[in-house]
Amino acid sequence: MRKSYGNILTLLVALVLSTSAYSSGWSGVSTVERIYALDNHRVLIKLSDFANPDNCSTDSNGDVIINSETHSNWFSMLLAAYMSGKTVDIYVASTCTTIWADTSYADVGHVRLR
Repeated sequence: MRKSYGNILTLLVALVLSTSAYSSGWSGVSTVERIYALDNHRVLIKLSDFANPDNCSTDSNGDVIINSETHSNWFSMLLAAYMSGKTVDIYVASTCTTIWADTSYADVGHVRLR
C-alpha cells in the first residue's frame, strides 16, 4: 500500500513539472511587424506569426515584451531584424507580463535571427 502512494506521489510531481516545462517554447519563425515602446525600458514586439506557447492574452500591440535596458542585445537584434526584414525565432519563458486589463505578453528567454 505504501509503495502505491509513493508511485502516485511521484506521478503527480512529474505531471506538475511537465506542465510547467511544456508552457514555454519557441514563437515560430516570423518577421518583426511592429515595435511599441511602452516607456523608457519596456518594449512590445509584434510578430507576423506567433505560436503563443504560453497562451498569453496578446493583442494588436504586441506578442512579446522585453526590457530594452536589461536585454539590450535582444532589443538590438530585434531592431536589426525589423529594419532588414530578416526573420526571427523567439524562445518565450513560461510567464506572461500583464500591462493593461485583459492583456498579457510573453516574456522573452532567447532571440535567434534567421
